[in-house]
Amino acid sequence: MQRAALEKIRADIPALAHSVWFQNGGVSVTPRAIAAEQMRFMREMVERGPMHIVYPDEEYPRRARSKSRLARFFGVAPPELALMRGVSEAYQTVLRGLTWRRGDQVLTTAEEDAALYLPSLHLRDRHGVDVVKVPLLADMEAQPDAFAARTTDRTRLLAISHVTTDTGFRLPVAQICAQARERGIPTFVDLAHSAGLFPIDLPELGCDFAGILSYKWMYAPYASGALYIRSEQFEALQVTYAGGRAEAWLRYDTDTYALKEGADRFEYGPWSWPLVHTWAFAADYLAAIGLDTIWGRTAQLTRRLKQGLLAIPGVTLYTPFETERSAALVSFTVAGWDGAELTQTLRDRWRIIVRPLTIAHNGVRASVSFFLLEDEIDLLIDAVRSLAQSRR
Repeated sequence: MQRAALEKIRADIPALAHSVWFQNGGVSVTPRAIAAEQMRFMREMVERGPMHIVYPDEEYPRRARSKSRLARFFGVAPPELALMRGVSEAYQTVLRGLTWRRGDQVLTTAEEDAALYLPSLHLRDRHGVDVVKVPLLADMEAQPDAFAARTTDRTRLLAISHVTTDTGFRLPVAQICAQARERGIPTFVDLAHSAGLFPIDLPELGCDFAGILSYKWMYAPYASGALYIRSEQFEALQVTYAGGRAEAWLRYDTDTYALKEGADRFEYGPWSWPLVHTWAFAADYLAAIGLDTIWGRTAQLTRRLKQGLLAIPGVTLYTPFETERSAALVSFTVAGWDGAELTQTLRDRWRIIVRPLTIAHNGVRASVSFFLLEDEIDLLIDAVRSLAQSRR
């Protein structure tokens, strides 16, 4: 990415004036252009009224276009996307839509975030389902085999993150999903830490279901989400909650109805449509920059950070070093420092915003956004070096 283009993008993100932002993996900072789009829709609502009521002929086609833009971003057909409030709701929709028996098995990783892990444990407690956690391996080629070794004839669903939340492992999802499909096992993939970072073609990824977020690496306001359902799975997944917006038609005189034919049969809203429209705008914003450009710079910056951290005595890197095995998250620990204390100290002394690890390790996670400067990467490295030396 050329320096002039980078500076233009940074100038469009006012929040960068207040901190060194390594927390995009929590909630992203918002570019002015995207915020302006959201405010435009809010002003429109104030000035013209509720659009779907006053101007339905204008608003409903716009809603269809927004969903189509999001579908295009992920290489899917619009009927394969259902609006959700986030990954957890998308996952819950899949869990509720499958039939469970005691002794059935959900296969997941040992480091899943609460969005997948908590619903899985709740399923265990309600239906007697076994939750089997597969360890993350240093050998990427061995990872699919680790899932295969724990798969049985009672495995009902495989649910994993494309990129794990805490340590930032990027899983070989296409291989894992292909392997599961050969055995007739449906797959759910959490795209929270990959959507917006690099091109994702969901049919090529090969999962049956996916949960998508608006507000991390896609830079849209908090919060919108979507559930992707591969069209071949429409009939296999049952609608558990048929709320208003799921119906193709509903007759009050005969007490009859029909659900929509696509993934939108699982929608039961309501949503803030200004947020959804803005999310579609954000997808176009990223596409204009170029996802290959975004990923190329992200990979360059994460490599710089990892190399710098590995050179510091007392620092342990948890995220895989190799670019193909990781994404934009870099997790590490510093000897003598608690993760929460390290997080607060970096904030107080250098205005560097990271987050403590919460699942498998005691350390911190730095989210490396493509708009960061090399000087900011080096500032984090120098700060960690100083803190490591202070506790030696």
